[in-house]
Amino acid sequence: MSLVQSTAAMSFFRLSNLRCKSILGCGAFFILAALASPAATLPPGFTETEFGGSLSGAPTAMEFSPDGRLFICLQTGQVRIIKNGSLLATPFLSLSVDSSGERGLLGVAFDPNFFTNHYVYVYYTVPTFPIHNRVSRFTAAGDVTAPGSEVVILNLDNLSSATNHNGGALHFGPDGKLYIGVGENANGANAQTLSNLLGKVLRINSNGSIPTDNPFYNSATGNNRAIWALGLRNPFTFAFQPGTTRMFINDVGESTYEEINDGIAGSNYGWPVTEGPTNNPSFRSPIYFYQHDIGCAIVGGAFYNPPVLQFPSSYLGKYFFADLCGGWIHVFNPASGMTTDFASGINTPVDLHVGPDGALYYLDRGSGGQVFRVSALPAQALNISGRAAVETGQGVAISGFIVTGTVPKRVGVRAIGPSLANFGIADALMDPVLQLNRADGSLVMANDNWKNTQQAQLMAAGLAPANDNEAALIATLPAGNYSAIVSGKNGGTGVALAEVYDLDPTSNSRLANVSTRAHVGTDSDVLISGFITGNRIGATRVAIRALGPSLQKFGIANPLPDPQLALVNANGTLLASDDDWQTHQAQAAAITSYGLAPSNNLESAIAISLAPGSYTAIVTGKNNRTGVALIEVYDEQ
Repeated sequence: MSLVQSTAAMSFFRLSNLRCKSILGCGAFFILAALASPAATLPPGFTETEFGGSLSGAPTAMEFSPDGRLFICLQTGQVRIIKNGSLLATPFLSLSVDSSGERGLLGVAFDPNFFTNHYVYVYYTVPTFPIHNRVSRFTAAGDVTAPGSEVVILNLDNLSSATNHNGGALHFGPDGKLYIGVGENANGANAQTLSNLLGKVLRINSNGSIPTDNPFYNSATGNNRAIWALGLRNPFTFAFQPGTTRMFINDVGESTYEEINDGIAGSNYGWPVTEGPTNNPSFRSPIYFYQHDIGCAIVGGAFYNPPVLQFPSSYLGKYFFADLCGGWIHVFNPASGMTTDFASGINTPVDLHVGPDGALYYLDRGSGGQVFRVSALPAQALNISGRAAVETGQGVAISGFIVTGTVPKRVGVRAIGPSLANFGIADALMDPVLQLNRADGSLVMANDNWKNTQQAQLMAAGLAPANDNEAALIATLPAGNYSAIVSGKNGGTGVALAEVYDLDPTSNSRLANVSTRAHVGTDSDVLISGFITGNRIGATRVAIRALGPSLQKFGIANPLPDPQLALVNANGTLLASDDDWQTHQAQAAAITSYGLAPSNNLESAIAISLAPGSYTAIVTGKNNRTGVALIEVYDEQ
């Protein structure tokens, strides 16, 4: 690969689909050519947003820290941080590097024990003679590097005058070892020898020592015992699949093929003897490859196995990868060996990662460097309901909901009683009365028997109750807080269901959360809140709370002393449960970050990401105790 090419030659490349000769060189041209990074073309139901603002430099790699910050390498030697969606003004690290050609600051990784030791590892090109690539460790002091904390972990072989094929990817594997992708410095012979570290994937301990179980530990000498796999041209990016030991290596090809290789200890991937698929038993053939009619350099790799599922479940276990010159992202299915298009129209992507939020992030060298976040449009709350025992006085059932957005929301509200007997409810409320109030307590609308008013509208909307004594109404509501109050006619009591339906899910407004307050008994008299999410393909973050003791300060005389909370899906499968909300540390942290920490430790809360579907949250009293409780479901997207 030769980096030094004229602008005219680069322009010819773009017009003719000929091979671009340098990963970072192509990016440099496109930065000059692009005035702005246009929005990528994505599948229906997905959207992208710029994340953190312009980097004002040429990025090469990025990595999420264990605490959720995004660290980005700039080729000229700076590490920048995007924290809480904002690019911090002060670099985390500024190094003196040789950034000619494909040299520079090329990779970053975090120690598996980062929370205790704060170690950050980088791969960069040392600018002083003899010029070589190096892996060093730094200690983080908050959002900057602790002064004087650099510890050299590994010095690689001296480089020739060729400034390309430097590799640079760093990742800790599931075994706690540090894996390093190293290019062959534009000399194919380097990739086929155990006498240097070039054209290899290396494996070392976090302190720079070499594991004795490395495949060539007994056949190589010195630092070369760090070699884990060989026969690679320029493994600029690679990735481990979370929860497994599987590793995919992206090897940038020369004249014909780009490769995804199954990373297996001791493997020889054939360069320069072979490029792309091979039947030579001495070499491991790629598990996927593509020709240069659609791209020029494979960059970025990310398995979709996030801690929080945000994309549809069909993406689980798939592998995202990009091409620098093709400007696209594809999805590889390891099970079938097939790929599908995902995104196009990207201005020179160089890296990909799946974030802790389940979104896909790509690093773009265009327009001074940018990060983009790709997410599936989160599902909306289309139907929310609360089922509870309706008593008199403070014992009536109250379901609150919030409308958000800039346009009024058309909703349907129902109070169901007699027809619950068809579902095995023995003590159904025989004649429910429905009242819809604003936050200030003023009446919006009321109904006793649904046929008395709006009969035609209710039937047209498919909301006609099965029993004439049940109540229903349709209202168009501006943004605000509302309460649907269900009581029994003439002081009647029994189990009833309050339901709120979104009758216009495509409008720029949504049902943001629902709450139901009622008496919690035993058996079928527990408090139940059902909700349906849909209309869009992405998962949405949901927070659910069960409050009891803290209701006393609002004048509730008989609060449930110790509520328990469970969440099940449409099949009745338990998804999550909670007794005392601080018991589960991760959930408690999420609930607190939403500003929803209950005021009493005996109250319960769940934080979860839910795909489109039907769900039921159930509140019971611990040890069958009874009392008034409040269940709340919040859309936190």
